[in-house]
Amino acid sequence: MGSSSSSTSSSNQTKFVLVSFFLRTHSGEVAFAGKYKNNSSIIVPERYSMQQQLYRYRWIIVGTFWFVIFAYGANWFALSPLLGEFKTSFGIANSWQTPLLLSLIGMFVIFFAWPAGSLTDKKGPKLSISIGALFMAIGFGIRPWLLDSFFTLLASSVIAGIGLAWILVAMAPQMLRWFPHTQAALPVGIAASGLFIGFGTGSLCMPLLVSMTTKFNSFLVFGILAVIACLIWIFFARDSPKTPPEERTKVQSMGFTEGMKHVFHSKNAYLYPFVGFFIVGITLVISHFISTLYSSDSFVRQQGGYIAGFLLYGCALGAFAAPFAAKKYGIQKIALSVVGGAVLFWLVLFLLFYQNSYEVNAISWLLIVGIAFLFGICLQASWPLALYSQETEEGVNEANVGIAASLYISISNIGAAVLPVIFPILFPDNFTHFIAILVGLLLCLLIWGIVKRK
Repeated sequence: MGSSSSSTSSSNQTKFVLVSFFLRTHSGEVAFAGKYKNNSSIIVPERYSMQQQLYRYRWIIVGTFWFVIFAYGANWFALSPLLGEFKTSFGIANSWQTPLLLSLIGMFVIFFAWPAGSLTDKKGPKLSISIGALFMAIGFGIRPWLLDSFFTLLASSVIAGIGLAWILVAMAPQMLRWFPHTQAALPVGIAASGLFIGFGTGSLCMPLLVSMTTKFNSFLVFGILAVIACLIWIFFARDSPKTPPEERTKVQSMGFTEGMKHVFHSKNAYLYPFVGFFIVGITLVISHFISTLYSSDSFVRQQGGYIAGFLLYGCALGAFAAPFAAKKYGIQKIALSVVGGAVLFWLVLFLLFYQNSYEVNAISWLLIVGIAFLFGICLQASWPLALYSQETEEGVNEANVGIAASLYISISNIGAAVLPVIFPILFPDNFTHFIAILVGLLLCLLIWGIVKRK
């Protein structure tokens, strides 16, 4: 009896060693943890830890970042529907001056994208996002008390604008710390969609809030949203998981110059930022321009923010859905398709504008809103694809991904800072506005056609 028991125990131990060896070999397992149970004379672990592991908390990271960037977008574009009113109340004569309240935020990204990228590479993306969220909370939080003059309102945009670079540059590096590179396009797209959903929410909700209460209370609602988003990120976000999501070779840290040199190892690195330049710049131009197209019609003039709002919701859907499609059909194929679609829908909006000749009824207005939504989907879809491509090109790794992101984000926001200001000067009427935007879209199409991605 004792001999039989000893033989059984020895057999079980042998089988356990074999099972352990198999799991170590095929699962990358380092050490078993937890209790073991005897099942049909074969002892197997109930739980085991691995060198590479995906954590469910990665979706909490995506969600908390999404809320931060959503709050930023909502506060940023809550100002857009009221630019005309502020121009009148502040007695501003120059057509380029009030758009500066929006574009100045993008201008500050140009200056802070580089230090944000360097900080992300050295200290991690959470710290960079936390800095940006803090400036967002301060700048937009005090804005309700700064509505009395153009320059105090501009000061609010300056403070909040300092924070945007620290958030945007760290977006993709934060996702890449929690997701394998082959799966990172989806969380990057989800995260990017938050900004444009925020744009649409701000444009749509601000006219409604102002009609129900005062401007002070309306901006206070958005300011509180920014503060809450900042606190949620600081307390719930984590820089990286305990173990990486995939096997990654240890990389040596790089200085800024060396890191940039590696980024430009691929010729595509010269092209992607200009996709961002045109997409972001055109988005800001259109968000103000399209809501004033039918200004001779009193009904549509009041509802202009809705047209821009639905267009920006389309942008959010495009940013969210593009990575799904790109994963199945390829990045370049989807990028060329959506930019081509943007050109087509922009031409339709152009024809609708001149066909109606300012005599807009409810049916034609709904058609304009629908086409604007579809245009937004196509317009913005290639922005996260270009960002993801920039950060996964040959020569980019964990040591310089922040530098790659800062290059893309800074050039993108040069478009955000420059185009909304120069468009009213260079293209003073609706026709030239339409043509200039069309040229920008065609240049985007040309850039994606030139890209040679392996």
